[in-house]
Amino acid sequence: MAKSVKNKVTTKAPTRQMWRRSIIVLALMLCFCIGVLGKLSVIQIAEADYWREKAVQQQMSDNVTSPKRGTIYDSKMTVLAQSATVWTVIMSPNSIKNQETRVKIADDLSKLLEVDREKLYKKTLKKNSQYEIVKAKIEYPLRVALSEWIQDHKLEGVFRIIEDYKRYYPLSSLASSVLGFTGTDNNGLYGLEAYYEKTLAGKPGRIVTAKNGWGDDLDVKLRFEKAIDGQDGNSLVLTIDSAVQYYAEKYLEIAVKETGSTNRGSVIVMDVDTGAIIAMATKGDFDPNQPMTVTNPDLQTKIALLSGDERSAALKKAREEQWVNKPIADFYDPGSVFKTFTASMGIEEGTVNENTRFFCRGGLKVNDRYIRCHKPGGHGSLNFAEAISSSCNPAFMEVGQKLGGKLFYKYFNGFGFTERTGIDMLSESKVTDLLYFDEGELNLLNLSVSSFGQNFKVTPIQMIAAMSAVANGGKLMQPYVVQQVLDSNGNVISNTDPIIKRQVISESTSNRVNKMLADSVNGGGAKNAYIPGYRMAGKTGTSDKTDQNVKNKTKDVVASFSGFAPADDPRYAILVMLDEPQTTIRFGGTLAAPVAQKVMAEALPYLGVEPSYTEEEKAAMDRSTPNVTNKKVSVAQTMLKNSDLKYQVVGSGETVIKQVPEKGESIPRYGTVVLYTEEGKLSQTTTIPDFKGMTMAQANVAAANHKINIQMSGLGTDSGEAKASGQSVEAGKKVPLGTVVKISFVYEDRIE
Repeated sequence: MAKSVKNKVTTKAPTRQMWRRSIIVLALMLCFCIGVLGKLSVIQIAEADYWREKAVQQQMSDNVTSPKRGTIYDSKMTVLAQSATVWTVIMSPNSIKNQETRVKIADDLSKLLEVDREKLYKKTLKKNSQYEIVKAKIEYPLRVALSEWIQDHKLEGVFRIIEDYKRYYPLSSLASSVLGFTGTDNNGLYGLEAYYEKTLAGKPGRIVTAKNGWGDDLDVKLRFEKAIDGQDGNSLVLTIDSAVQYYAEKYLEIAVKETGSTNRGSVIVMDVDTGAIIAMATKGDFDPNQPMTVTNPDLQTKIALLSGDERSAALKKAREEQWVNKPIADFYDPGSVFKTFTASMGIEEGTVNENTRFFCRGGLKVNDRYIRCHKPGGHGSLNFAEAISSSCNPAFMEVGQKLGGKLFYKYFNGFGFTERTGIDMLSESKVTDLLYFDEGELNLLNLSVSSFGQNFKVTPIQMIAAMSAVANGGKLMQPYVVQQVLDSNGNVISNTDPIIKRQVISESTSNRVNKMLADSVNGGGAKNAYIPGYRMAGKTGTSDKTDQNVKNKTKDVVASFSGFAPADDPRYAILVMLDEPQTTIRFGGTLAAPVAQKVMAEALPYLGVEPSYTEEEKAAMDRSTPNVTNKKVSVAQTMLKNSDLKYQVVGSGETVIKQVPEKGESIPRYGTVVLYTEEGKLSQTTTIPDFKGMTMAQANVAAANHKINIQMSGLGTDSGEAKASGQSVEAGKKVPLGTVVKISFVYEDRIE
């Protein structure tokens, strides 16, 4: 029997080479692990914030929500500026699934939202972006249409419509130079909008939303969204009264156009006791709803003819010029209005009184220069009160010389002409000593010229603040335009209290100067500012733009008036300034004083200032036409006679079937009411004559000849010298017999 043979398995001992290989592999694996662990440590520790931010950016959407900007109100809580809800359309291109959808979005939304198709299409291609603004600030109807389109195309994950705000100015250009405007990002760029930016802006909120790795919204069960509320802005309540602002802008705009004032014009109305600005107007101005639009039609035409850089530069300059708030930014030579302050200095120091005599020969020699009075032949002998009314330059040069440079500069500084007023507005111009003569520069010549308001510059806001000090007993008040700040719930956060900067002159001096200024309006050079029932006080000015005229070889002037009412108990001051009028007669008394008269004639009764009529003014007051329609002619005649009115009967009937003027209409005392008694006579008309340039007597004759009534305004105590300057119904128009036409009169006194 054969022996069985078993297979033997032999095991080789590891060779040195195998050990070496194993060690190398282990070492490599160890190095790899150490490298991985090291990198993980760097990522998790050293770069933790970086990668956490990257994860949040991928997984979370963090969108800022705009706060509602605060409202700006006038003093009666009329809205001047407010923010209304609009919406901004946001697109997430990384959520668009295919090319077909990109094309559809570009095609449809470029038409619906009126945006550039190519730009929108390029935004859809940004596959790594989840935040692209398609269009900002769309209105509600467009938002509804867009929402429907998004739902119809099932693109809720691609688009978000975020609530935003847009600034509106409901009264258009009213007070635009004061309010300023905001930019597309709702930040204030000019005026109060910029000055009170932090107050009005509020604090933005946030909406945080969880996303998946592709940037899409998570499943409903996993969806996460957190809103972090912002804080709406605070609101401003201004001292500006929109009604008085309207009066100021209305009459200033007419004056700027009629006088052709190439460098615009300004009006300020201020409460003399507090410094509160009731109106601050500039014409021409702009519409803050469209601040980039140039409003001057002449400039529009000129700019349209330009091209390229030249056009861009002209457009930029025109915009910036119309944005300037002239009352606080522009400097001008005050002219004879400044004589108010020279008079105050002289009265306060006792160097002059109302009865001090002067003799004007038509000029005064100062050193080697002969400085002329505005009246070539001179005023002759006159006292100081008369010198103010006639605006005599030599008399005021003598007063300045008596004061001397030290005292003159003391009061010049005291009235605030060497510093900003501190009004709470953007862009009040900086005052430097290059604009005036300091004490050391007030030699005899400079002092003499400065005494009647030439060769130095002030701003309108400085001038009205100083005029208010003369009016209120000598206190220089700090002007301001914001009365209160309200929180978003309407609660008062802060209230502005009046600030007395200093006492400049005594109350006694104030009263004495006020009386002389009132006499100037009542019968002197400022009589175009006369208002029946309200004793106005004020001073006119006509100043040469000396430096500009020398440079440009021109003879431009500034026509101005500043005053206050009532003179016996001052409440409100006004300043009117027309810059570079182009009329033949360019005196402040002829051009600026009538503007002040019209503004204050409407503003004072509106502001609750009670009139106090003299017996003469009462006798000349207009009547309210009684109702005599459907009454017997004999009865109507008696009623009209009892109202100090005349009558004219048209027709042979016994009963009045129509009257002109109608019941309740204003008609001058002794005016004629036309009584119609037959239907066939109702069509009778007359033609309105051209009253311009007529005296009061000539206007009365013309009115009688054309069987109309006229109401006259702008007439002071000496009405014989006044000339008609405007009428409410244009010449040549056909009107019914008895129609009342309002005529404005001005005195063409050549008094600076």
